Amino acid sequence: MTGARPHLRALTGLRFLAAFQVLVFHCTSWSRWTRHALLRNVAGCGYVAVSLFFILSGFILTYVHGARNKPLDRTDFYVNRFARIYPAYLFGLLLVAPFYFVHTLRHDGPARLVESVAAVLALVQGYVPSLALVWNPPAWSLSDEALFYALFPAIALWLVARRRTVAVGVGLASYALSLAIPLAYIVLSPDGPTPATPDSRGFWLGVLRYGPMVRLPEFVMGIVLGRLFLDDDFRRAWDARSVAGSIVAVLAIGAVLATSPSIPYPLLHNALLAPVFALLIVSLAAGRGPLAALLGTSLFVTLGEASYSLYLIHVPLQIIWAKSVAVVMNPWLTSPAAQHTSTVMFLVTAVGASVVTHRFIEIPLRDAVRSEFRKRRMRVAVQA
Repeated sequence: MTGARPHLRALTGLRFLAAFQVLVFHCTSWSRWTRHALLRNVAGCGYVAVSLFFILSGFILTYVHGARNKPLDRTDFYVNRFARIYPAYLFGLLLVAPFYFVHTLRHDGPARLVESVAAVLALVQGYVPSLALVWNPPAWSLSDEALFYALFPAIALWLVARRRTVAVGVGLASYALSLAIPLAYIVLSPDGPTPATPDSRGFWLGVLRYGPMVRLPEFVMGIVLGRLFLDDDFRRAWDARSVAGSIVAVLAIGAVLATSPSIPYPLLHNALLAPVFALLIVSLAAGRGPLAALLGTSLFVTLGEASYSLYLIHVPLQIIWAKSVAVVMNPWLTSPAAQHTSTVMFLVTAVGASVVTHRFIEIPLRDAVRSEFRKRRMRVAVQA
């Protein structure tokens, strides 16, 4: 592939759907919210969207930075990644900080507060299962992404320079490893004989869910997929199959989520759906068909661009909502219909707030960090 690479609009729209599934998963107890088993099963599997995010992240970074004839400026890459994730990450933490600090000081003491704050600010909470969900629970995945970004230049540039068969082999090995780890957990039952569920807790289950090294193969699969997509012949060959591929992927994802209670939770939580996610990503990247057209509309692209903010602020907003709006509305929340209305109101509010946050906080802070880095680099260059 040569020249400027087109914006993969449908994949931006896909990011919103993934973030919205996480939002729906966290916003209420779906087992009590509805009697419809299909809706309960699909809404209760929001955690699979994180796997999609990891694969999509590897794919997009490789698509943007993976040119064989263009060396990667690693310093510029790391600064851009920091500017992309950390300011919005910090804003999400600040939103909920007063509630978290007071609660932790009251129930766990100052030592626990200092420990957790240090881990979260340093983006290392994912390495310690007991700290993974502190402060702003969804932010654990940024701890994993930080490792992925650190390793990306070495992994991606090596894979881009290899033959396609080597890249495919790495992708298959990564998927096998992603399955082997949860399968080993299921067989060995290190946290006890009771089968794991989304409500289960345990040290080794925490490692399985949040450990950056455990989740790294999913990111590598995304890099492999991006490396394949960079090949003109692969991309041309896939264009004719992209519409059918997106249909198959959507149907397969729907079937798996609809039957999720019958699937071992550790497998589903991590990378079971990785090949289907890869099929969906590469199909939508081709930009053909009704689904790609829908996700590539201005509305979905706008929502997709705000998806990172949505992912980071929805739990803080939920806490604020529960301690303010929901308290005021409580006298009227006496029927299931009223409770459902409150949930829908929160979903709409969270999505709207994410768009505002993206426009007025995420973008200005990101640009400010990048601008400051460019100024410092120019000053160093002048002094040299």
